[in-house]
Amino acid sequence: MYALDITDGPRKGEQILVREGESVTIGRQRHTEFAISGDSTLSGTHCTVAVKHGVLVLTDEGSSNGTYVEGTRVHAERIRPGRSFRAGRSEFLVRFFPSFGSWMIPAIPPGWTELPGHGIQIAQTGRFPTNILFTEEHHPLDIPLPEYLRRQQLVAREALPRAEFQVPMPVNALGADEAYLARARFEAAGGVSAQQRQLYVSRLGIAGVVSMTTIDSECAHVDRMFDAIVAKARFVPRPPRH
Repeated sequence: MYALDITDGPRKGEQILVREGESVTIGRQRHTEFAISGDSTLSGTHCTVAVKHGVLVLTDEGSSNGTYVEGTRVHAERIRPGRSFRAGRSEFLVRFFPSFGSWMIPAIPPGWTELPGHGIQIAQTGRFPTNILFTEEHHPLDIPLPEYLRRQQLVAREALPRAEFQVPMPVNALGADEAYLARARFEAAGGVSAQQRQLYVSRLGIAGVVSMTTIDSECAHVDRMFDAIVAKARFVPRPPRH
């Protein structure tokens, strides 16, 4: 997922998120996806940013005053993370974040690899292949988040009847309206003792979950990584359509 940080102009300090397969049109008119009023140097429909196959492309939409990438006027240009472009009085800094659905994380940690579309996996020799997976509901919840979490645990008990669940603890999570940390201990295949840790969040009424399952002997190593990931992960679901 790409983030466009607005570093100058009428909407300085705001951010545009552009997902794979999406586009955002920037302009002065209200019908644009990201409207910037009060800038006479900006055309009504000024430029569009789109992401396809992991590449961000900036296209000028025939604007009167042009769109510039670090001082050079462009018509269509691939923009790498770390570069900036200007439209009217607004400056946009392009950044890229690994993403899984509506989840964003700052980076893939050293020693871990990406499971495209799902999460990350530890790839160090001699380590248990622990995954950290990111999931979400696609529709707003019709129940409170704690009740959603309780029902998820009931489903888990059917598969793992001897599992021990700790009481979920409320926590703060970046951008979330509500969040809880949960932990369970259970017996895995072969009689190995294992644990599962989960972060449940709700934003715009939509639930998202970060989940990690590992064996006890790996907990000291991967628990720290799970804590680091959930501390900086952002859940940014699309607003529900009415």
